[in-house]
Amino acid sequence: MRKHILNLFAIVFIAGLISCDEDYKSNLVLDKDVTISAFSVDGVEGVINEKNKTISVTVPDGTDLSNLSTTIQLAEGATITPAISSNMDFSNPLEVMVVNGDVFSKYTITVSELFYIGFLGTAPNAGAIVDDDEKAAAEWFLENYDNGVYVSFDDIKNGSVDVNDFRVLWWYYDSGRDLPATALDNDVLNAINNFYKNGGNMLFNGHACAYLWTLGRITNNYNMVIGDGAGFENGDTWAIGATIGAHDMTSHPIYNGITFNQDGDGYQWVPIIGPGYREDHNYVIVEAAGYHGYGNGDENAYAAFTSANKVRWLGVWGGIRDYFMAGVMELLPTDEYQGKAIYQGIGGFEFNQNAAGELNPDGVNPYQSNINLITKNSLNYLSQKN
Repeated sequence: MRKHILNLFAIVFIAGLISCDEDYKSNLVLDKDVTISAFSVDGVEGVINEKNKTISVTVPDGTDLSNLSTTIQLAEGATITPAISSNMDFSNPLEVMVVNGDVFSKYTITVSELFYIGFLGTAPNAGAIVDDDEKAAAEWFLENYDNGVYVSFDDIKNGSVDVNDFRVLWWYYDSGRDLPATALDNDVLNAINNFYKNGGNMLFNGHACAYLWTLGRITNNYNMVIGDGAGFENGDTWAIGATIGAHDMTSHPIYNGITFNQDGDGYQWVPIIGPGYREDHNYVIVEAAGYHGYGNGDENAYAAFTSANKVRWLGVWGGIRDYFMAGVMELLPTDEYQGKAIYQGIGGFEFNQNAAGELNPDGVNPYQSNINLITKNSLNYLSQKN
């Protein structure tokens, strides 16, 4: 009898709970609209992705993201937190929550600037590029950067292109140690020098690194290794060493996502071209330590070189463990040159390994992805505002 009474009590108790739960649910308002139907920043309409709950707005380059006027359209009765005002800071993505009745929804709003990156060349257009590496680099660039534009030096000279419309200029030149006359034209030099001095950023590959002397950013007359011959077949894997003497440079942004090989002594390097035919088009500084009066292994050489040129020393030929040479550098802003530049003069950094010889007749470089990623990282790094 006692057992039956307990069971009856339990049934009554549970029924009471269910009844309370139903009463609670019946008081919730769950049919309200919590979507954002329109959003704009300084008159620019945002793209609303309702599935992912994101809003993206692209504003012109140079817009002050910390002080933007916004307009938003919500359903009747809905509120948003934080409140949308006339002077919002969108320097970083902003998460907002829309509440209506007893329903809420979160959105992430991202405002970014539309900017352009220019690929410099001597040809009238990308399709007319002759050199195989320059052509491959331009094709890769235009395929991967919606904001990428090919820019001929002649277009700069005749005024049809204003370099100040770009945030970054990239010149990959592989056609010889002597720079082309069109790049040395006074109007072109003045335009690019003013761009660089006023905060524009630049990426130089191969023989284009010579332009840094032409522009006046590098003034020391170092001994150089410059290669511009036809090339040769070789069975080695060539690499960039990112351990510069006692300095580990693998954390620099141009190496983001790169998998380094590490030797027993801690030396780290990344392969960039496998066995086969290579052109060996170096444009690198050698005897850097000696130029400043130090031995190759003297730590004072590192300080002297980086200080004299205001650079970060980022890469050497794979295997170099001292301060003998410099092949990859970041040139830091100075009082005169407010832009940044990346110098990439290592000869194995080819965008098209030649299909020639017996070792690799198809010209497939197993390490091309490393070249692509370092280039992508460099462009993305230079695309950041100084």
